[in-house]
Amino acid sequence: MDKVKDITNSKIFSIDLGFVALCFFIGLAGFAYVLAILPGIAESTTDQSRACITGGWKLGLIITHVLTFVLIPLAMRIFYQSLNNIGFPLRTIFASQLGLAFIMVAIASEIGWHVTQCWYYQNDFTMLNFMFYFFLISAFALWSDGLIEKTTVITNLIDIVFAISLLIVSILYPLGYEASNDNFKVPIYIALTLVFGVLTYRGYQVLQDWKIILVPIFSVGVNLSFIFLLDKYGGNPYTDPQVLYNALFHIFHDLFGTEAGVAIFTWLIYMKGIAPQNIKEKLANQK
Repeated sequence: MDKVKDITNSKIFSIDLGFVALCFFIGLAGFAYVLAILPGIAESTTDQSRACITGGWKLGLIITHVLTFVLIPLAMRIFYQSLNNIGFPLRTIFASQLGLAFIMVAIASEIGWHVTQCWYYQNDFTMLNFMFYFFLISAFALWSDGLIEKTTVITNLIDIVFAISLLIVSILYPLGYEASNDNFKVPIYIALTLVFGVLTYRGYQVLQDWKIILVPIFSVGVNLSFIFLLDKYGGNPYTDPQVLYNALFHIFHDLFGTEAGVAIFTWLIYMKGIAPQNIKEKLANQK
């Protein structure tokens, strides 16, 4: 039986992987649509020069964003080893690795977006901003797929919902750009919350630990709270610069939002899949 399982697990292409790929291509269709019609940098609505984040605040923002490229590779290593120790098949481990890698793609897009803004956060509509949200939602969806041991009809239906959500977001985002209406981004926040709800549930199934609830509290709740604070008190770089609030809330949004959630999840999966193994090896060496 073990040999049969190993052979099945070693297949690179499978029906399950093909279905996930199909769902992702549905989302990519929307991405291609936005890529074709949306500008890369938002046009200024005024001739005035804009305020920039400089000095220590700029350095703080850069460090906060670059920190992701340290955190995510560490998380990838821990998730790979932990899920492997727990006994997850390689195809689901691959999904979690791909999801975590997509977070880095999202953050790279976000950094590019902030550079075009001179690091002054402004909730505008650009291709880089859309790429950030698109790959972030995709990342969390794939990450959640990496936490299921067995594919079922329900898991397939959830993947279809994720794919349709990406498609809907891709259609609404250009409409928000044309209307200059931030309310068109609300479906993005709903999609993120939906994906994180599934991720949390599947995470609990793996960990059997209530602390998993801290992941959406920080990555969704705290994250979006600072986004709303930025919208309310972040000012306008052209007419009402609020550099202190803008930089501070921006740093908190990343550091205590997404990054904190990923760090907590990584620690929990480490305690589940690696720490017990280390204790067993230590006891065995003492004998």
